[in-house]
Amino acid sequence: LPAFLYDESMLDPTRKRQGCLRGYYLKRVFRHIFTGPSSAILANAHKGNKAPKGRMHGMTSPLPRAIAYAAVQAYFQLSSATQWRQQIEDFDLVLFYDRVVDMFEGNPNEQWVEETLNHW
Repeated sequence: LPAFLYDESMLDPTRKRQGCLRGYYLKRVFRHIFTGPSSAILANAHKGNKAPKGRMHGMTSPLPRAIAYAAVQAYFQLSSATQWRQQIEDFDLVLFYDRVVDMFEGNPNEQWVEETLNHW
């Protein structure tokens, strides 16, 4: 998985999920999309005229599929692609989205899932 998904302070080579989906950049992209651009830097800031997308869709807490969507958007932003497409070089964004979703939904009772969602 791409490095931006990880909280670098939690990295442990023996535990691949340790710190995964807690990366600084990923959280900023998520906030930009779902709570508004100004909240990307300051968590509780909202200065726009329109309601944030998360509120418009009734989201009260981060959902696995929203986190996966933010991960795909973050990857695209960091890539060299100039227009949206499913595949960027050898990296398939749809498979990436599905893999992130599966991390949550494949084993919903796993301790990592609960800890990660609580972190968000």
